[in-house]
Amino acid sequence: MCGICFVCGLSSSLCQAEEQASLTHSLLHHRGPDSCGHVTLSITDKLSAIFHGCVLWLQGPVPTAQPVTDKEGNVLLWNGDILAGYEIPGEKSDTKYISDYLTGKDEEEIMFFLSAIKGPWSLIYYQKSTKRLYFGRDVFGRHSLVWRLPSEQRWMFLVSSVTQRNAEVTEVPALGLYYIDFLHSKLDVDFHVNLIPWNHVNENNLEALPSTIHIQEQRLESPIKNQLNISLPTEDVLEDLRALPASLDNEHVDVLYNALKDDIDRLLEVLKTSIQRRVDMCPQKCQRCTNTQDKCSHSRIAVLFSGGLDSAMIALLLDSCIPSSESVDLLNVAFEQRIPQRQDKKKNQLNCASNGIIPSRDYNVPDRLSGRSCWQQLTEIRPGRRWNFVEIDVTGEELARQRELTISHLVAPLNSVLDDSIGCALWFGGRGEGTLEGSPYVSPARVLLCGMGADEQLAGYSRHRGRFSAGGWPALLEEIDMEISRIHTRNLGRDNRILADHGRAPRFPYLDEDVVSMLNSLPIWRKANLNMPRGVGEKILLRTACARLGLTTAAGLPKRAIQFGSRIAKLENSKEKGSDTCSRLVEN
Repeated sequence: MCGICFVCGLSSSLCQAEEQASLTHSLLHHRGPDSCGHVTLSITDKLSAIFHGCVLWLQGPVPTAQPVTDKEGNVLLWNGDILAGYEIPGEKSDTKYISDYLTGKDEEEIMFFLSAIKGPWSLIYYQKSTKRLYFGRDVFGRHSLVWRLPSEQRWMFLVSSVTQRNAEVTEVPALGLYYIDFLHSKLDVDFHVNLIPWNHVNENNLEALPSTIHIQEQRLESPIKNQLNISLPTEDVLEDLRALPASLDNEHVDVLYNALKDDIDRLLEVLKTSIQRRVDMCPQKCQRCTNTQDKCSHSRIAVLFSGGLDSAMIALLLDSCIPSSESVDLLNVAFEQRIPQRQDKKKNQLNCASNGIIPSRDYNVPDRLSGRSCWQQLTEIRPGRRWNFVEIDVTGEELARQRELTISHLVAPLNSVLDDSIGCALWFGGRGEGTLEGSPYVSPARVLLCGMGADEQLAGYSRHRGRFSAGGWPALLEEIDMEISRIHTRNLGRDNRILADHGRAPRFPYLDEDVVSMLNSLPIWRKANLNMPRGVGEKILLRTACARLGLTTAAGLPKRAIQFGSRIAKLENSKEKGSDTCSRLVEN
């Protein structure tokens, strides 16, 4: 994971660009603690630019400093992981590989190269010969980019992984590859940005863009090879579905597994490969051991772990992807719940004003209970590994302090109550600072595996059940189609800004291009059967696989969003709606 930033301004006011880059530096450095650098250059006589890069070491024998300037004067800032699509030589990082590959390439060759990458990325690339700045995000928008367009108040352009919250900063839509032609577009006269969209992007999304963005005729080919299977179940299929047991009890799991066996086996194979890719692209050293010559014996890999279905399956498959000698950190976050308790009368004599009632801090929230239960079962069925169940307890005071200092800048430019709740829960979970077996512990993991993306593809949300109840299989299929087509708008940029703030790389195995393509190929009734009860029918393919592999507790847990499972939503104003603007995130 890296923090990348490009700022340009009129040469007469270069100090403004330098000031903006300086304000952004600390947030970039959190993302990339292993190396920081910058390059300043003149693009034209009237335009100067600053490239700023901070690197988290994930590939290659040593960290590759950024920005990277090639022999032709082109400048690359890369925040991404080439997990498949290209074979990177062992002695090279993907950053250096990309820089070398793009040297001397024209626009069509740049497009072809980016289309073939499997893995999350965001990129900023300045081509000196054409004076064009290219930038963009992967097909799902898994890595963050925000921008600030020029205005009469400030003739400056910024594009960055993250920056200080500001009303003029917005997210770069993950719609394709953008470029600015500085030979024909001036900051203060007729400024515009060109967009080469992904070939799957809906025309309605493009029509909604501001006039500043000019849509090009070319299209980037999506790395997702299979479109969503839109077939509906026949009467024979429906009869077979009605004959299946609507339970994940031990005596029924084999029946469900036999009915879904081929697709379960395919899913487990492609999901395991996805996890393997994400842990292979990680040095054999944790955060603590980056600058030592000693062999690292700490956890390199962590899982954001609620004990629910998605994170449990990731942990279980991870066990077969790394040596058994390596420990794994399971990061479980809980926000305090204050429970009134009556104080002992004798002890209360010195505190009459309290009326005998003192609040007790309780962290046994739903995700803590399910996490602990799943962890215990995991240790039973995979006893050869040390599973570190890290209990991350967050007080109301710590929540308020960190939100003001850091989290509000990372959530921005989003600002809803839901953004606040999810953002705060992810930030504290990703920080990994808690207790392990009763002693203080901070996870040193360099890679954090997260379960985002499973619900959208496998009908895991309550709204899927609502659509199914109202309109049957056609309505459910329509909802799934919409969910998948708009994954790039589903706040993955926010999650990336939040989780990467701790110098770890958040990686999402369910959003691997091959996993999505495989699930797209399946008919909807093989992925979900919402005629079955809650906790069984949604994500039935994944639930049956999980139960078959022995994690029976997680297999039957209904979906519970992190803001509810961690109880942050209950800690805050319970009368707020998720879509409301959050006053705690808005600048005073």
